[in-house]
Amino acid sequence: MNSFTSGKLYYGGDYNPDQWSREVWLEDVRLMREAGVNLVTLGVFAWANIEFSEGDYHFDWLDEIIELLHENGIAVDMATATASPPAWLTVKYPEVLPVSYSGVRHSHGGRQGYCSSSPVYRDRARLLTQQLVNRYSQHPALRMWHVNNEFGCHNPMCFCDVSAASWRRWVLKKYGTLSELNSAWGTSFWSQRYHQWDEVLPPRETPAGTFPNPSMMLDYYRFSNDEILGLYLSERDAIREIDDVHPITTNFMSMRHTRFMDYWKWSDEVDFVSTDHYLIAEDPNQNIDLAFQADLTRGFANGKPWLLMEHSTSAVNWQETNIAKADNQMIQNSLSHVARGSEGAMYFQWRASVSGSEKFHSAMVPHAGTDTRTWRNVVQLGELLAANEALAGASTVPARVAMIFDYESWWALSQKNLPTSQIDYPALAHDWYRALWQLGVRVDFIRPGLKAQELSAYDLVLAPMLYLMGESQESELMDYAANGGSLIASYFTGISDERDTIKLGGYGGKLIGETLGVFVEEFSPVSAGVEVKLSNGMTSSEWSEISQARDAEILATFTSGPAKGSIAVAKNSKGQKPSWYVATRLDDKSAQAFFASVVSELEIATEGGNGVEVIHRGGRRIEINHNEATWSISEA
Repeated sequence: MNSFTSGKLYYGGDYNPDQWSREVWLEDVRLMREAGVNLVTLGVFAWANIEFSEGDYHFDWLDEIIELLHENGIAVDMATATASPPAWLTVKYPEVLPVSYSGVRHSHGGRQGYCSSSPVYRDRARLLTQQLVNRYSQHPALRMWHVNNEFGCHNPMCFCDVSAASWRRWVLKKYGTLSELNSAWGTSFWSQRYHQWDEVLPPRETPAGTFPNPSMMLDYYRFSNDEILGLYLSERDAIREIDDVHPITTNFMSMRHTRFMDYWKWSDEVDFVSTDHYLIAEDPNQNIDLAFQADLTRGFANGKPWLLMEHSTSAVNWQETNIAKADNQMIQNSLSHVARGSEGAMYFQWRASVSGSEKFHSAMVPHAGTDTRTWRNVVQLGELLAANEALAGASTVPARVAMIFDYESWWALSQKNLPTSQIDYPALAHDWYRALWQLGVRVDFIRPGLKAQELSAYDLVLAPMLYLMGESQESELMDYAANGGSLIASYFTGISDERDTIKLGGYGGKLIGETLGVFVEEFSPVSAGVEVKLSNGMTSSEWSEISQARDAEILATFTSGPAKGSIAVAKNSKGQKPSWYVATRLDDKSAQAFFASVVSELEIATEGGNGVEVIHRGGRRIEINHNEATWSISEA
């Protein structure tokens, strides 16, 4: 199989020629050459324009545009067109439409209007994929395959009867017996015990004020992720049966609000990782959010090159207020991704649509045409990427600090009936990353469950709110901290095992109680909007707890709030190097001060900081100054 890297950085975006006349196609390829575009994603939402009715395929327009692109030196990332089923499919087979948590069957008209468990949808999607691969797998314009689009973005869970049957099969395979299932879900509570397999239904909406069993709901997250991943595998395997040459991917959504897909699992199944990233325009820390998500994607790729498949040239159309990007901001955004390992910068989309739900979404060619700052930025970025092709195929230098990012803990913490509704798993992870970003410390993201030997590649491992922790993971983290590694764990870490069953004998299990030396007796959340003061002058909010120090050094206690006198920050030096426990959500200034002290004590090198990013890739030093909106690429 060919590598997806090509010796140059990719540049382009989603191209939807079926929305335009052939006269516009000619203008498009001329402008693509002017901008330096060398790759387009073709056919993402084209199913209805390829298959007019069941088995009635029309490829004339697609044949023509692929030839035109090839003649102009533009390669194709060919989509399987399965992301948005056509009307004829949902009319003929209405059972493919997904059903909501409340039992409402959705209607045709949006996108991703399918149940992931539907055998009809899977069959039709596979047949369409086979048609495309048979027709285009040997075309010289083809560079890679793009399966579906943003899996799970709009239909992450379905609660229909077809899903229910698939769910029961999944549960049976996992637990084997009803006795084991009842034990895993703790079904003696609220008379939830199951005596027959057909009693096991999806965790649909329950009476007002109550919610589904949390262990069952956690498994439904797992099941839903596996079902959607199965869709990807079905199309991927259909491609691979015919084409064993071109690499296959699907675009992840490495964004702060996207939690339903466990991309650690997905990354094992793609030939290369690709992702979409869109800023929250009103977020004052949007540049740091972008860096977080790009580093997270780099983690999914395990340090190998990956591809930014979609982002925006300017405003999007789906936020409350869709603020335009500042002049040159699209260049900075792209460069931040490229610095962290992306093989280029791709956008949604090439030409702004004049109708449909995304007609106000920015594009490389805006509604106003080429006499615009957006177009000038597009051309400038094309020149910048072409001038730095030495970055293509190169890996980034590994960091000395790693953060464990755990989708399953996020799933468990997305449910109701927790000690406080303020618990926000990604927010705390972003807090810690932001503090290190401001200090000029780079962070690698790693999957949960790594062995102590794998963790030993890092001077410092961060475990923010790692709520679910089985015995194996707990043991590996304890071994890491005992044998030369430094660990920082937050509140609400190690609370439950992988089944979401509470560990007894002090919250946080052995990791917090033995390795970090803190005995947590009771949670004492802080009311929303209330600031809590610490004895070392720091401030925090949202969380505190009643605790005792067993063999930990107390660095700060709460001097106000409901847990006054208890541990806020502790340090333990039992291992070869120190580790820390943080029992509250520090504010930005306090978090930065805390991490500055840790970085100094561990002698972790810093570079940049305070709004300046410095990243090394392929022998190049890439600096992005967000304070002055400037950038530079030089020999390292």
